[in-house]
Amino acid sequence: MSEIDLCAQTITWGDQAYTVNLNHPWVRRVLSFAGVNGKPPATLLLGFETGSYTIEDVERILELGLIGAGVSEREADQLLNDHVRTKPIAENAGTAAAILFALYAGKPNADASA
Repeated sequence: MSEIDLCAQTITWGDQAYTVNLNHPWVRRVLSFAGVNGKPPATLLLGFETGSYTIEDVERILELGLIGAGVSEREADQLLNDHVRTKPIAENAGTAAAILFALYAGKPNADASA
């Protein structure tokens, strides 16, 4: 990719860093058409803010973010098995919310001089 995507983020699970990105064209189409579990992204943001999110919301945002960054569906599913489905929900809910927020506002502190 020749341009830096301001919506891409890096998450760390264990000692491994992974890029996640909901701004990939395919992921944006999925979000536009089906949302996440039938909910539009803005509704999900409100849900994370108020604590009204589901396990499936957290997993799907992480999955779409990984796929949007180029991880295969099979590898994304394995990563979710290893780092999300075996952990308390709150451990990954904040990460999912930050990934979703980055779709709207970009990375926090991303070149404040622009």
